[in-house]
Amino acid sequence: MMEAEIGKMAEKIADKTWAYICGAFTSVLGYFLPLKNIVTVLVIFFIVDVIFGCWNAKKNKKERIQVKIIWNHTIPRMLASIVLILGAYMWDTTYSQTTVCTYKLIGWFISGMLLYSIAENGYKITKWGIFNRISKQIGKELKNDKRIDKQ
Repeated sequence: MMEAEIGKMAEKIADKTWAYICGAFTSVLGYFLPLKNIVTVLVIFFIVDVIFGCWNAKKNKKERIQVKIIWNHTIPRMLASIVLILGAYMWDTTYSQTTVCTYKLIGWFISGMLLYSIAENGYKITKWGIFNRISKQIGKELKNDKRIDKQ
């Protein structure tokens, strides 16, 4: 008799704990929902950048695709970018900062850097002048705004 009551109580505790975890997860997801488009675009740009980078390495450098490089460099950069945008969004909403949306500014900058990399690799792959013009224009804009230092 006592074992049955303990079993029912443990089952109720597990149900309530699961409901709490699901509620907390849904609340966090709902809070960050306005960022889904920015994060989606960033993930797509990172994927396209990886594809163009691998294609360039295979075609011009005759290298095999190295998954280790993707896991050691690209994935951490993508995750850091997403965390940075999430943090900036929390900052903007917490302090009711409406003058400039910091999270959008960070998203624009990271997207611009990825587009620059995609255009640069696109030119190296195809030798099509439009990719060269795009990469030079984006690079010039970034250098003129002093947002990046010459490496």
